[in-house]
Amino acid sequence: MMKKERLFWIIWGLTFLWLLFYLHITPYDLSPDEAYYWTWSKKLSLGYYSKPPMVAFLIKVGTFLGGDKAIFVRIFAPILWALSGICFFYLARNLFGVEVAFRAFMLSLLTLLTPLMGFVMTIDPPLVFFWTSTLFLFWLALKKGRAVYFYLSGLSLGLGLLSKYTMAILGVSLFLYLLFTPSLRSYLKRKELYLCFFIASGLFLPHLIWEAKYGFIAFRHTASLLEKGPSFDPLSFIAFLGSQFLLLTPLAFLLFLKGLWRGFKESLKGDPSYGLPFWSSSLLFGVCLLKSLFGPCYANWGAPAYVGGLILAGKVGKGKTFLISLLIGAFFIGVAYNAESLRRFSPLPQEDFPTSRLLGWKELGEEVKSLRKTLGDPFVLGTNRNILSEVAFYGEAFPRVYQYGGKESQFELWGGLKREKGKDALIVLGGNRKLPSHLERAFSKCTFLKEFPVIKNGLRIRSFSLYFCEDLKDL
Repeated sequence: MMKKERLFWIIWGLTFLWLLFYLHITPYDLSPDEAYYWTWSKKLSLGYYSKPPMVAFLIKVGTFLGGDKAIFVRIFAPILWALSGICFFYLARNLFGVEVAFRAFMLSLLTLLTPLMGFVMTIDPPLVFFWTSTLFLFWLALKKGRAVYFYLSGLSLGLGLLSKYTMAILGVSLFLYLLFTPSLRSYLKRKELYLCFFIASGLFLPHLIWEAKYGFIAFRHTASLLEKGPSFDPLSFIAFLGSQFLLLTPLAFLLFLKGLWRGFKESLKGDPSYGLPFWSSSLLFGVCLLKSLFGPCYANWGAPAYVGGLILAGKVGKGKTFLISLLIGAFFIGVAYNAESLRRFSPLPQEDFPTSRLLGWKELGEEVKSLRKTLGDPFVLGTNRNILSEVAFYGEAFPRVYQYGGKESQFELWGGLKREKGKDALIVLGGNRKLPSHLERAFSKCTFLKEFPVIKNGLRIRSFSLYFCEDLKDL
C-alpha cells in the first residue's frame, strides 16, 4: 500500500475514533432537528411533513440497538462520515491519483464539515454519504464498463432520494456530465444507464405514493423554501457566501472556487476526470447561489457540492497554499470544539450564540418531568415544534406531545389532540411569553406556573414559560 494511502487510513481511523469518543463526552444536548427526527423514528412512515424517511429509519436503528439516548440518536453521524470518507478518498484516487486524493481528504477533514457531519445526526450525513457513494459507483461503472456498478449507483441514488430531495440534482448532473463529455456520450444510448435511473425511481416510488396520499405535503414544504423573495436581495447572497467561507474555512473555500474554475475549463475540453467532480458540484452550488440572490439560502444546502469541489480543490491546491489551508482549518476546528470558552466574549445575544441551540434542553426536560409528576401526568402542548421535540425526548413526554398553532409540522400531521379532550395540559412556550389567546380559550382554566431560565456558567442563555391548563374543551 502506498505511503499516502496508509497515512489516509491512519488519519481516517483516528478521526473516526475521536468522533465516537466525542459522542460520549460532548457537553451538547440534541439539536432541535435531531430531537424532531427522533420523534419521527417513534412512528415510522414512508414520509414525513417536510422530508423523506431515511433519517428516521437510521435513528430508529440506532435507538433500537442502544435505547432512547442521545448517543444512539447520533450514532450514525460518525458512521456515515467514515463511510463517506472512504468513498471520497477512493473516488479522488481513481480520478487523479493518490496524492490528490490525500490532499482532498485532508482539506475536507479540516473544515467544519467534519464536526458537523460527524456529530449531528440530521438529514445531511446520509445525503452526503449517498451522494459520494453514487459518484464513486458511477465512475466505477464508466471505468470498468460493468453493468453491476450502474445498478449499484442506481441503488445509492435511490437511497439518497429517500434522504433528501436535493439528491435529484445529482441525477441531472450525471446526465449532463455524459452529455457534455464526448468520449462518454455513447452511454446515453445504453440501457444500463436508464436501468440505473429506473432502480432509483423504483426505490423512491413508495415515498411518492405516500406523498400523493398526503397532498404532496413535503414537496410543497420544500418548494416553499425555494421560492424566490419579492426582489433581488444582495444581503442574503453575501450571507450565503459568508457561511460557506466559515463552513469550509476561507482558504479552502477559495481553493474550492479555483477548483471549480479549473474543472470547468478542463471539462470543456472533454476530460472525463474533471467533468465528473465539476458537474456534480457546480449545478447544486449554482442553484444555491441563485437562490441566495432572492432570499435566504441555508449554509448546509450546498454541502453535497463540496464532494466534487473539494476533490478539484485537492487537485489545484498544492505546496504552501495547501499547508496554509490546513493550518487555517485546524484553527477553525479548534475554535469549534472550544466554542463555549468564547461565549463570554461574544457580542451576540446569548440565545443567538451558535451553540445555544444545543444547550439547556436536558434541564428543561427534567423540569417538565417533575411538573408532570406533580400535576397528575398532563399532556404537553405548545406552539413551537423545536421546543416540543426536545421536551418529547428529554421530558419523556412522547407521544403525548401536541402542537396547536405556530408553523405547521409533523405534530399537526399526526394530530390526536382531540383524544385529550377533558384532560389537563402542561404548556411550554419559549421566552418570557404570555399564553396565546387561542390556547387559553381552549381550556376551562389556565394558570401561569413559572418562568424557567437556562443558566450556563453564570450566563442566562434562554428561558421558557410554563403554564398549567385544565379541562381541554372542543378545539
